Amino acid sequence: MISGDSFSVLIPDGESPQALGVLRCLSQIKNIKIYILSNKSLSLTRFSRYSKHFISYKTDKGNEGRLNEILSAVNKTKADVVLPADANTIGLLTEHCSLFSKITSLVFLPHPETFKIASNKWLLAKWAKENQVPCPPTILYQTKNNLKEILPAITFPVLIKPAIGSNGKGIKYFSDAESLKSFLNKNGDTRDLIIQSFITGYDIDCSVLCREGEILAYTIQKTFREGARRFGVAAGVDFLYDDSTYKVVKDIIQKLNWSGIVHIDLRYDEKDQQVKVIEMNPRYWGSVIGSLHAGVNFPYMACLAALGGDLPKVIHQPTRFVNNSLAIQIMLKRFFHKNYTDLYFDHSKMEFLLKDPLPKVVEICSGSYSRFIHKR
Repeated sequence: MISGDSFSVLIPDGESPQALGVLRCLSQIKNIKIYILSNKSLSLTRFSRYSKHFISYKTDKGNEGRLNEILSAVNKTKADVVLPADANTIGLLTEHCSLFSKITSLVFLPHPETFKIASNKWLLAKWAKENQVPCPPTILYQTKNNLKEILPAITFPVLIKPAIGSNGKGIKYFSDAESLKSFLNKNGDTRDLIIQSFITGYDIDCSVLCREGEILAYTIQKTFREGARRFGVAAGVDFLYDDSTYKVVKDIIQKLNWSGIVHIDLRYDEKDQQVKVIEMNPRYWGSVIGSLHAGVNFPYMACLAALGGDLPKVIHQPTRFVNNSLAIQIMLKRFFHKNYTDLYFDHSKMEFLLKDPLPKVVEICSGSYSRFIHKR
């Protein structure tokens, strides 16, 4: 049990893309001491105004080396709780929870086998079918030799996806069987792809914090503006409550007996008038700051739950959250067209960019330098 809000946290994967959002969420609570461990000395988290205690290391010993560095950092900092942000670190810690039990607290983590199901789109689709969870027809593509046998199991149009991946990377759309066959024939035998029927409808996602199948906190977000890359991260979302989405998510969490955080991608099927699960991402999500504005500080609540503290009462706040580029676009249209009211937002990533600009400056400079070196 903790006393008030005074405790210390170790984020063991400060190099991950999700770590900066987690750090910024935790920074909103006073009296929390935040330690960041990173395997990159120039991680963006290091340049955040909220980063007071940054530790870097170099290791080429794989997961064993990383695990030893995390244990060493816990012993050095005496952190009260370890809060991983990235899926790779979460997966590593699920396998080695016992090593931490005597020296610190870990946030709630899923069972290793459950984590594997959530991390793999094919395993999740199989599990969903076996457990009567609504999911689009999905098949595993192994070689072009068995394509004729498996195609009757799905309806077109379809998407092909890497079985393991996120942020829409590697997803391609095919309207008919001939274009799909042509692509697969040109790209050879690929053993880690799934073929999934495309759902006509809209994206609606749910982020949750759970303990042994019980949802402790959640936010639901509906996409209203797609991102620059199709099937990638949305540019704008509405945080809201949707009963049909919550019921599907609650069923998933109970049947998996899930513990910890997870972001579940779902899609409303206009034909079947049903919400269906698409994939699960057992890590912190890009819109975790949006969840904060919607009334749920997931990293803080994850720490409280791990330390046996009382969770604050959640007051959900319907809000529209957008990324930086869409925020700028809307503001410019409003500036030049005073009567422009078709599009608006309540909060954006721009707010933290203005409060904490250095990580973005470093990211831009680093990207420019990398492109320059590549051209040379």
